[in-house]
Amino acid sequence: MRGFWLRALPACAVACALGCFSMNGLLSPAAREPATPTHAYWQGASAALAQRSPTQDLGGMLAAVRAQTEALRALDPAGVDPELVAAVNDVIAREEKVLAIAETADNSAQIIRESKPMAAAFGEANRQAAESKKRLRALRDALNAKHGGGFAAPAG
Repeated sequence: MRGFWLRALPACAVACALGCFSMNGLLSPAAREPATPTHAYWQGASAALAQRSPTQDLGGMLAAVRAQTEALRALDPAGVDPELVAAVNDVIAREEKVLAIAETADNSAQIIRESKPMAAAFGEANRQAAESKKRLRALRDALNAKHGGGFAAPAG
């Protein structure tokens, strides 16, 4: 019996150690909840921008833009870094312009393609929205420096 325990004890110790180390990140309070309202807002914005269209047609893409815009609009800006709030508000405004132009064309890719001015306006609105999202993502390093880290790379 003693031989069994001598062989089992190291295996049990290794299993316990691996379990404790692997669960450490999952059980820590920092992993479960954001440190500040700015961290929570960043996580929410990142999750919103990660939403993608399941289809590549205009209707699916516009639905994804609407979902992103609504998710961003629903974020609570109380106590959040003003620069981050301003960047998110800029993304919302740019995406609303994309949606407004699409609405003008009855959400029809064919109408947008057939009208040169409409196609140009839609393309420019999309370019501006993409640039706005780039600026938002670029805030990560500044936020990490200003708020002591904890801002993960955006998912979207």
